[in-house]
Amino acid sequence: MNNFEAVIDVGSKNLKLGIFNNEDKSIYSSKQKINDTLEKSLNILVRDAEKYLSSHIDEVIVLYDSPKYYSLEISIKKVFDYNTSIKKIYNDLIQEAHFLISQNNFKDQIIHLIINNITVDEKKTLDKITDDIKIKSLVLEIKFICLNKILIENITNKFKNNNLKISNLYCTSYVKIHSYKKQLISKDYLYFIDIGFERSSGFIFNDSKIEFFKSIPIGGNNVTKDISKILKLSLEYSEDLKIKFNRSENDISFIKNSTDETNPFSETIEKNISIDLLKQIIVARLDEIIELSIFDSMSVKNLNPLTKHKLIITGGGSRLLSNNYNLSIKKIFAELVSFDENDSLVCETGLNYHKSNESFHIKTKEKSKKLGFFEKFFNLFSK
Repeated sequence: MNNFEAVIDVGSKNLKLGIFNNEDKSIYSSKQKINDTLEKSLNILVRDAEKYLSSHIDEVIVLYDSPKYYSLEISIKKVFDYNTSIKKIYNDLIQEAHFLISQNNFKDQIIHLIINNITVDEKKTLDKITDDIKIKSLVLEIKFICLNKILIENITNKFKNNNLKISNLYCTSYVKIHSYKKQLISKDYLYFIDIGFERSSGFIFNDSKIEFFKSIPIGGNNVTKDISKILKLSLEYSEDLKIKFNRSENDISFIKNSTDETNPFSETIEKNISIDLLKQIIVARLDEIIELSIFDSMSVKNLNPLTKHKLIITGGGSRLLSNNYNLSIKKIFAELVSFDENDSLVCETGLNYHKSNESFHIKTKEKSKKLGFFEKFFNLFSK
């Protein structure tokens, strides 16, 4: 048995690997661009790590994002004839809710199970179960994040072909936000958008409880495609232009220093391309991403513009933000904040989540007691 934990983040563009020792300290990290196929790139990533570790990696925690993630919620209640130990029935009620969702969404798999509210004896609300109190009723409000089983099977097979077993698979954006929000202690609303390469996800938390989640198939790569199409430039050049433009604190500095042929702005000047037009292209797509990923929420629609709420942007696409951009979202949110993250940190959030109390019910579900006849029958035809 290995004395380390391996976490792999499977992105649309890159694979990220983090290796952690028994004290959860990072001992190795690397990134591999996905060239040709995911399987070949995964092989290179893992074999390089094994050479460094002088040990085989046979089991991994996988982080994966997709616009096909969706959420749903359930409120489940149990009433008892006599006072009953809450610790005795709490886990059983969660598993009952898990089974109900699985039964009615048999083509999908539950990736995250989040307890939003615990109410006992009709009126008393608990933040978590600590003491073994006696109760006569229990209500749990649970949010589930799910993903199609076929997608999961495809990923699992690619890892199997590299002799790797997936111990658990989690939603990358949710795992990151789950970690980041702990650093932003707030009893009020927290608004997040994670902008990936070809996907963006919106999250809203109220008093640390998830209220809203939505994932859309639009990300930073769509900005590159827009620049390429409108300005009639290659995708590679457009990506370089986008990145370097957003690194600048002052657009004019690029214009003044654009004599070097290697500077991406030299060509825009030669082609008489307006910097203002470039900015408008980026703003238009960013506005769309933000609107589609978070504006469906009633809490955003009802926001008072005079309040001082922040919108926190994470992911690779967060680098697209600039104080020079006149985004429409600024009329609603007082401040846009980019959350600085690196490759190693993403894998670290995955490990922390894997060891958190919240992940317990998903992990133990796979190791549950023997299934009854009807559950076996149902599972047979749900594949």
